[in-house]
Amino acid sequence: MARGAPYPASAIANPLLEASSKWSVLSLLSALLLMACAASSCAQSQDLPKTFASTDGVFSFRYSSQLIQCQQKKQGSGDGYYWIPAENCAAYHPVCDGETGEDNTAFACIAYPRNRFTNTSAFEAATFSVEIVNQIVTAQACLAGPADEIFSARPPVRIHGVPFSVFEFGEGAMNQSVSGEVYRTFHRGKCYQLGINVAMANPGVFDPPARELTKRDWREVKGQLEQARDSFRFIK
Repeated sequence: MARGAPYPASAIANPLLEASSKWSVLSLLSALLLMACAASSCAQSQDLPKTFASTDGVFSFRYSSQLIQCQQKKQGSGDGYYWIPAENCAAYHPVCDGETGEDNTAFACIAYPRNRFTNTSAFEAATFSVEIVNQIVTAQACLAGPADEIFSARPPVRIHGVPFSVFEFGEGAMNQSVSGEVYRTFHRGKCYQLGINVAMANPGVFDPPARELTKRDWREVKGQLEQARDSFRFIK
């Protein structure tokens, strides 16, 4: 190029285009990073566990935000009640009230959402519940467990240092079944009962037969309920 001759347009434009291109890429990456962070924060906030505390301030437990807190609804003018939402908190066999046939006061019932990992008519409900067995007033009677023959004793466990007697149960009728575990401890003169309850229907009664839950499904369902159980603690 001769001395004093003007630079070709390409020699001037290309560096500007290159700088503009780099700036656009950086802006795009920054925007994507912010969106990813926002999405991550949103997901984390949605997955944060919830806390249930009894109205008397005696106990609390934590449970996944994916689980559903069941509510008692009064039935007519009497003392009866039922649990809602029914599609998650009710079944042919009760899952929010103990199967012991005793006079229990239910404090809490947390249900696994029916349509998550369980998109089959064979799955009816799965819950974690907390009750007080009103008619039991001694530690010995409480820890001895339910008298019903459907219950069988399992090795005791400790939850946050508190000893619990454990009993497994299962029964069926009219192509419906319920099974689970009961955990009992005596605290401040009251018999507390924790329960994990699963209600199922016979897959073969449906046309075509309903899908049976896989081992992965069961791990997901029971794992969530067991996390709630393991977080149970007495505050006073």
